[in-house]
Amino acid sequence: MKINWGYTIVAVYSVFIIGILFMVYRSSIEQKDLVSDNYYAEELKYQEVIDQSANTASLSSEITAEANDGQIQLYFPSEFNEASYTGSWKLYCASDRSKDMSGNYNINRGKSTISYKSTLKGQFQLQLTWIKGSKKYYFEKNISL
Repeated sequence: MKINWGYTIVAVYSVFIIGILFMVYRSSIEQKDLVSDNYYAEELKYQEVIDQSANTASLSSEITAEANDGQIQLYFPSEFNEASYTGSWKLYCASDRSKDMSGNYNINRGKSTISYKSTLKGQFQLQLTWIKGSKKYYFEKNISL
């Protein structure tokens, strides 16, 4: 039996339409997490984060973070050795919003410890904010847990 052009064109269009419908179905069941529910409002306030990052960049040395066994050890520059300070932290996971964690921490003698669920695995962005006097600071670092 010989297939003519009419059946071939119908077959090609049918395969194309089935492929498009399959892609629409797959994209509709895909998980779509936004960075934040209030993204636009936070974007308008982002200049504050830029200023706080500039304050952090002007410190005498860099902040270091080491993750192991459900804890993140933070080491701050010598400017933070003389007193105790409080701040907030966030572990942001770009691939899964349900893994995000946040809380508060204390800086004592230039050191701090953050505890997290040891079952968390993957790439995270550690975001720290704290205040010393009238200056606000912001620091972020990508870490593997």
